[in-house]
Amino acid sequence: MFRKLCTILAALSIAMFLLSPAVAERGAKVVKKETKQAAAPDTGYYALIIGNNDYKYLPKLKTAVTDARDIEKMLKEKYGFKTKLLLNATRNDILDSINELRETIGANGNILIYYAGHGDYKKEVEKSYWLPVDAQKDRTTNWIMADDITSNIKLIASRHILIVSDSCYAGTLTRAANTELKDKNNRDALIKKMLERPSRTVMASGGDEPVADGGGGKNSVFASALLRALDESDNSQFTASELFHDKVRAIVAGKSEQLPQYNIIRNSGDDGGDFVFQLARASISTHSVETPDVQYKEAPKSDFSLDALEKKAQQEEANKAAWNNTMKTMKGAYNKVVAYQERKVSPDLKIAAWGQFLNSFTDKNPYTNEDDEMRSKAQQEMERWQAEQAKAEEQKKLAMAPRQQTTASGSAYKDPTTGMEFVRVKGGCYQMGDTFGDGDSDEKPVHEVCVGDFYIGKYDVTVGDFRKFVNGTGYSTEAEKGDGCYAWTGSKWEKDSSKNWKNPGFSQEDRNPVVCVTWNDAKAYAEWMQTKSGKTVRLPTEAEWEYAARSGGKSEKYAGGNDIDSVAWYYGNSGNMTHPVGTKSPNGLGLYDMSGNVWQWTDDWYGDKYYSESPRNNPAGPNSGQYRVLRGGSWVNTPVNVRAASRGRGVPAGRTLDLGFRLALSAR
Repeated sequence: MFRKLCTILAALSIAMFLLSPAVAERGAKVVKKETKQAAAPDTGYYALIIGNNDYKYLPKLKTAVTDARDIEKMLKEKYGFKTKLLLNATRNDILDSINELRETIGANGNILIYYAGHGDYKKEVEKSYWLPVDAQKDRTTNWIMADDITSNIKLIASRHILIVSDSCYAGTLTRAANTELKDKNNRDALIKKMLERPSRTVMASGGDEPVADGGGGKNSVFASALLRALDESDNSQFTASELFHDKVRAIVAGKSEQLPQYNIIRNSGDDGGDFVFQLARASISTHSVETPDVQYKEAPKSDFSLDALEKKAQQEEANKAAWNNTMKTMKGAYNKVVAYQERKVSPDLKIAAWGQFLNSFTDKNPYTNEDDEMRSKAQQEMERWQAEQAKAEEQKKLAMAPRQQTTASGSAYKDPTTGMEFVRVKGGCYQMGDTFGDGDSDEKPVHEVCVGDFYIGKYDVTVGDFRKFVNGTGYSTEAEKGDGCYAWTGSKWEKDSSKNWKNPGFSQEDRNPVVCVTWNDAKAYAEWMQTKSGKTVRLPTEAEWEYAARSGGKSEKYAGGNDIDSVAWYYGNSGNMTHPVGTKSPNGLGLYDMSGNVWQWTDDWYGDKYYSESPRNNPAGPNSGQYRVLRGGSWVNTPVNVRAASRGRGVPAGRTLDLGFRLALSAR
């Protein structure tokens, strides 16, 4: 499922922030009329290794610290790296350590920065981040941002830099790499060429999809593949591209949904080289050269001057002063908008004021993060007023809606066109959320919610129901690439991209719940049924779903009571497959499989803090988001996920073997 935050979450190369050039000293003593090897440049290997498990405000991870320790041991003992290990690191820990690299490593050094932990990517603003151990969800103040990475990478003095990121990675700052060795019969010449040319590359555990926290024994699937590749290398010298293309990519892709990437960081100073690993006892052969005779003469006199540097210092001071003036203007504008929103003007004017502020100050200040903090607060205020505006419009619609004649909950309705059965749910108020005290943080706080009358499907939508829709419309489900649906071969699950709702590997009798359907597929089905029935057909809201599952808002742990085996197909009794709908006991309203069998799409966008700001009457979720809410749990889940209060989430285009839906009708 998609329950985890982009958890093991994205954003790759922030680790290169604030690096600046450093030059290593080098020299050779000349002996007259003797042949001697040319002195090797300072080509030392250095690694900063970061692993974050114990997040204060985000879900804790399991393998990142172990991954970091194992990677450090491998690089130090087998490849002779000088290493620094950071565990459960804050923003200051990470950036201070990067500055230490800048101060100590010469121009010919080789830097590897490894990061395992949460990452994030904000598609709305096209920004990617690493999340330090004290990062808070949706508060970017102390996240490590990649805005200036392209310009800062040019300042790095070291010849070769490789970033290895085991987190969610957005891929917005790279271009396709072309560093794979083409002629492996002439490896020595090609290795030498890779060493001579500067390189700036990144090896990421995935693309813009979530990546696994586990799957490789005690390590993540990516870290396990990397350790294995480093340990089993057949050559004393090899490039990072060889390591990735020959071993890491195939191992990771074969064991998980994620597809690792190896790319050049675009516009970063890369000149076609590559990071070269070499065993601790291996060395690159040097060419013997004949030392020429040296003619000794009196050293010339020379003057020393800082005039050129002084001019640059003055230019830098002038630039800082100009940016300080811009910051004063920005702060003044920010305070004006704060004062403006306190006036009794409409939300749309307040939204426009914040939008004007954001459009007026788009350039990043290179000397401070205050401008980013103001932009972040402005965005939050604009979204707050957008929510207020939407709430007012919804209340207006409710006030203008005609009063409906109510009937008792549980009365049935059968659509005459499609034959689908619905149960009427009489509206009311209830305590929504983790009333039993054993749920996750996104189920809190428990809060009172009131919903109006509505109808909800007696059963999940079945294979037979969905087949009528496809046959009647010629509808084609979305592309199967990365769909997560597998087929059962009798001994193991096999990935087959041709599998969809018609043949996902289960018994597909017409009474089985349909699976491998996206949120978009479910919406298309609802729209089709609406045209057939003339009713207002839709997906239920999250609040309606929980109210109906708990038999009209009663204190029930599962949908129909507290005995899970009587009402739900779940991991403990499903036999690893779906079952025909209606084969377990119904809840108090006569609804079947509200707990277990398959997860069910709802209409709401997901927000992990939404319960703290939810309106009391007919809440419909946040106005926007990345995920849609899933409810009910499935045949593959443990009891904690099939509770009536449990919340899941999934991207609208996502599909899995345990994901289906049921419909709702407006009571009109």
